[in-house]
Amino acid sequence: MARRRKKSITVSLFPFMSILACVIGTLTLMLTAMALGQMDNEVVYSAERYKKVEDQISQEQQLIRKLEEQLKEAAAGVDEELMKANLRREELERQIAALQDAREAPAETPDIPPVDEEKHKKRIEAIQMELAQLNEEIAKLRPKVAELGDAEESKVIIQPSGSGTDLEPTFVECTAAGLVFLEEKPPRRLRKADMAADEAFVALLDRIARQPKGIVIFLVREDALDTYFAAHDIARTHYARAGKLPVIGQGQIDLSVFNQLKKK
Repeated sequence: MARRRKKSITVSLFPFMSILACVIGTLTLMLTAMALGQMDNEVVYSAERYKKVEDQISQEQQLIRKLEEQLKEAAAGVDEELMKANLRREELERQIAALQDAREAPAETPDIPPVDEEKHKKRIEAIQMELAQLNEEIAKLRPKVAELGDAEESKVIIQPSGSGTDLEPTFVECTAAGLVFLEEKPPRRLRKADMAADEAFVALLDRIARQPKGIVIFLVREDALDTYFAAHDIARTHYARAGKLPVIGQGQIDLSVFNQLKKK
C-alpha cells in the first residue's frame, strides 16, 4: 500500500520584501527632499550677488583706467599750451623792452638810425594786445592745470629718417605764431611777421648755406603750414638747404636721439 506524501508548507517572503523595499525607497526619497528643502539658499544667493558685484567692480576699474589715460593726455596738452604761452609772453616782453630802449636812445648817436616813432608805437600796441590775449589764455589754463595735477608731460621724439642721415641738421620748430629755435638755450621764439627781418634767423640761414652738409629741418606742427611755407621761402632765398618733418600732437619736442648721434 503506497504511503501518502506529506504536504510541505512554504511561506513566500516576496510580498514582505517588496513592501520593505518600497518603504526604504520612500524613506530615502523623503530624506532627500527634506535635505534639499533645508539647504541654505542664502549661500547660493550670496554667491550670485558676489559674482555680479565682482563683474561690476571689474567694469568700473576698466573705466577708471580709461579716464586716467584721458586725464594724462588732457594734462599734457594743457601743460604744453601753458608753457608755450609763458614763453611767448616772455618773448613779447623782451621785444617791448627792446623797442622802448630803441625809442628812448639819443637821436644824436651817429651809429643808430632815426626811429620811426609812429611805426614803433603801432608795433608796441600790437604786441601789447597779443600779450594781453596770451595772459588771458594763461589765466584760463591755470585752473585746468590745478585740476589735472602734476601729470607727466608727453613728448614727441624726433628720430632720423630718409637717406640724408649724413647731414648736419639744425632744427627749427614751426608753430602757428612763428618759429622756435630749439637748439638755443633757452629756446628763442620769433613772430611770423618778423621772420624776414630777423638778423639772427638770416645769419643762421647764411651759415647753413656755407656748410656742405648743413641743412635746416623745420618741425611743422599741424596748425603751422603757413609759418612753414613762409620760412621755407626765406631759406630758399638765402640758398640754404631745407627739409621738413611733421610733428603729430602738441607734446614737447625731444631731440635726444639726434643729440646722441652728434656726440658719436
